[in-house]
Amino acid sequence: MYAALFRHVLFPLYETRLRGRATLTYLEEMERSQWRPESELRELNWRRMLEALRYAEQRIPWYRRRFAEYGVRVKDVHAPEDLSRFPVLTKADLRAHGDELLAEGWTGKLHKSGTGGSTGEPARFYYDHATYEHRNAAALRADRWAGAEIGQKELYIWGIPPVEPRWKKWKRQLHEAAIRKKTVSAFNLSEARLAEVVDEISRYQPNIIVGYTNPLYYTARYALDTGRKLPPLKGIIATAERLSKHQRETIEAAFKTPVFDRYGCREMMLIGAECERHEGKHLNMENIFVEIRCGQRLAKPGEPGEVLISDLVCRSMPLLRYKNEDVAVASDKPCSCGRGLPLLASVEGRVLDMIVGPDGQLLAGEFFPYFFKDQPTVARFQVHQDKARAITIKLIPGDGFKPDVAQLIERDLRRFLGDRAVIRVQVVDDIPVTKGGKFRMTISEVPIEFGREAAA
Repeated sequence: MYAALFRHVLFPLYETRLRGRATLTYLEEMERSQWRPESELRELNWRRMLEALRYAEQRIPWYRRRFAEYGVRVKDVHAPEDLSRFPVLTKADLRAHGDELLAEGWTGKLHKSGTGGSTGEPARFYYDHATYEHRNAAALRADRWAGAEIGQKELYIWGIPPVEPRWKKWKRQLHEAAIRKKTVSAFNLSEARLAEVVDEISRYQPNIIVGYTNPLYYTARYALDTGRKLPPLKGIIATAERLSKHQRETIEAAFKTPVFDRYGCREMMLIGAECERHEGKHLNMENIFVEIRCGQRLAKPGEPGEVLISDLVCRSMPLLRYKNEDVAVASDKPCSCGRGLPLLASVEGRVLDMIVGPDGQLLAGEFFPYFFKDQPTVARFQVHQDKARAITIKLIPGDGFKPDVAQLIERDLRRFLGDRAVIRVQVVDDIPVTKGGKFRMTISEVPIEFGREAAA
């Protein structure tokens, strides 16, 4: 009863009348546009990209200067292939030239945000209120694909500050209670805390669970290992970290409900999300222009490439051709759901997350979950590769762990990386998460050379 009242009366009254936001209008537009033919959506997406480039050339000092340095003009751009001549915006640029990326003469309200800094190098940026509304609308549409509706109970396994001022905590909890949302911390993945998370899920009885992939996986594994039954759900949304096939299977086995994989980044929020068919991630084309590049050319469908994203909505601080340091693969097949939004076949994860062998072999991100799934006595692991390509594997032992397991792991990994690889295995008591509550499964300091085959 309350869910319907909130969805049809209270939320529109608050969001549209009281706050003056156009979120629900944008949501209605996106609900219609997703069914347009792919050719129409691509044409609209490209026109908006050209508009964003022209705006940047006229109003953004950094782009105007860099376009001049590169000797390029927007009027000479006729196809996506022409963008290869234009500068790429990096996180280093964002940190060093943030003031130059603000639009000249902008007077509207700005929202301040920043990347999580999981590589130790956070970056700050701003966006305007219209951008905030468009992003929320895109997220609400993707929520519906997963079976969620405004006003239904949602539980988030998310990064929340470990030390939160009392007033701020009360304010957050009051807001969450009003919108039927509950957040539990993703920072602590100890067995005792996992038991508490399962208890909270059982007490709250949410319709949907949204969470970082690894906390969801470890919660599911704990429930399966201890025989704990979880309440029925409409769906689970996994985001913020790469989801492997093995993790999806474990989460779905524990919760007995489908997992909807979602891809985004802090700088632009939602990039792609799975619908009910789970055939790939539909691109958020109304808000973002996506390039997948292999060197100076566009990657072919099925070929991994570096992701460049451009915000088509933000005019206060537009990030265009922004290198978010991810690797993805585009699909050349339409989704059987009938939506015209193109698909990403997969997201391999951060460039820094791929491990490089001594002869240039690439171990794709999903390799290690598969590699360790046959080692049930390993509770958790992390792989770190330094600039010299030496690999350190940290293991947290589980029940039945024996010292020779470490030797077996090193031996089996050499089957993929060869005898020349430097591999060390360390048994540890804990592996910390990042400041944002995410777990880095693999960390590599070695630059990636695209065009080679990945081992996974």
